[in-house]
Amino acid sequence: MPEDNNARANQLINKFVISLTEGKILGFVTDINVEVEGDQFYFILKMKEIENLGKGQSMFSSEKKMKIKPDDIVNVGPDVIILGNGKVPPLREIERLHQIAEEYNTLVRELEAKDKLIEKMKEENYSLTKQLEDVQRELRKLQVMKEDFEHLKEQLVRQEGQLEMAKEYIKLLEGLRHDIDQIKENVETLVQSRLEEVVRGIIDEELNARGLKKTSFI
Repeated sequence: MPEDNNARANQLINKFVISLTEGKILGFVTDINVEVEGDQFYFILKMKEIENLGKGQSMFSSEKKMKIKPDDIVNVGPDVIILGNGKVPPLREIERLHQIAEEYNTLVRELEAKDKLIEKMKEENYSLTKQLEDVQRELRKLQVMKEDFEHLKEQLVRQEGQLEMAKEYIKLLEGLRHDIDQIKENVETLVQSRLEEVVRGIIDEELNARGLKKTSFI
């Protein structure tokens, strides 16, 4: 662990220190020490301050020391050390957070897409439910029609049986009518014959009474 700290410390020498929160150059690191307090270690930066910066005549002035935690370092480049003073996370942390944000946004987009798909499926399910209800209503209607058809079929069978009976009855009546016609004809013939005999008898009696010859026929 101390070797890793020393290696990191050596990366901070001969670089400008910039405060990201203050927006200014704090100095130029000439030396660095590592100080350990319990389970926390610190970098003790020995820096030369810069005067007249931006006036064309900047120069190093007195030296000072600054105690920082590793978490205070946002990034270390080839020329500068950027400090966040505990208010800005390290660049790697920012990159990690950025990656997490990208993953989060990706998940949000996926969830939105799934929500849209779910809404679409709900609409399709609603439509299918309505269609199913319509089909069920039609099935109930068909069932009622089937029951009515069976009832009509039974009535038709009964009516067919009655029709057959009526046909047989008609045939019987026709036979009776033929018999009645025959009887009527026989009666008419008998009446006619009997009438002729009666008339002939009356005429014969009258002729006999008058002494005339009897008739053989009228």
